[in-house]
Amino acid sequence: MSGDIADVEGWQREEPPGPVPEVGMLRLLASDAAGRAAAMLAGAGPGAAAAEEAGDPLIDAVRILAAPEGAPHAGQAARLTGMPEDELRGLVLAYRHGGTAGVSAAVSATACPADEMDGAVREVRKRRGLAVGDLEAGSGTITDPGAVVRIRLGPDGRWYPFTSVRDRWWPAPGANPSPGAAYQAALRARSLRRAGA
Repeated sequence: MSGDIADVEGWQREEPPGPVPEVGMLRLLASDAAGRAAAMLAGAGPGAAAAEEAGDPLIDAVRILAAPEGAPHAGQAARLTGMPEDELRGLVLAYRHGGTAGVSAAVSATACPADEMDGAVREVRKRRGLAVGDLEAGSGTITDPGAVVRIRLGPDGRWYPFTSVRDRWWPAPGANPSPGAAYQAALRARSLRRAGA
């Protein structure tokens, strides 16, 4: 009997749970979980690396914001992650273009061995055409300052294209294992942006 009383007293000292999310947020979380479960059951679920990243709060927030119903929650996600909304919007674009690997490339490039990097720079040079200035290359990053485009190596071995808008690098579609193809995708994205498409 005394053990039962101690158990009840211990339970009464526990902290109450935090506030329950609002209904719209609960629906969004349930929809996200159901979609991922359905994909896994269909055999189209994430690989082992992506499954490990599922526990990353930033990746989770970006994935949820990338859903059609996620946009209204950008302000709350910015407060919870401590990131400016502009940065989160960039990561959401990266997710839409390349999933979790795209987000990783947007945050920082994956290091590339020197010989592979030299080959990547040579391939991009072949695709440049009438270019102004030289390329800037770092480990896993190739930037063409004259064209205002950049490519970054992602953890999946693909190169991710970026274009610069108002001094910020924004992800563009067209990730590719070929650095030359990714560079051309960045040029296309820049042209479309300038044309207002």
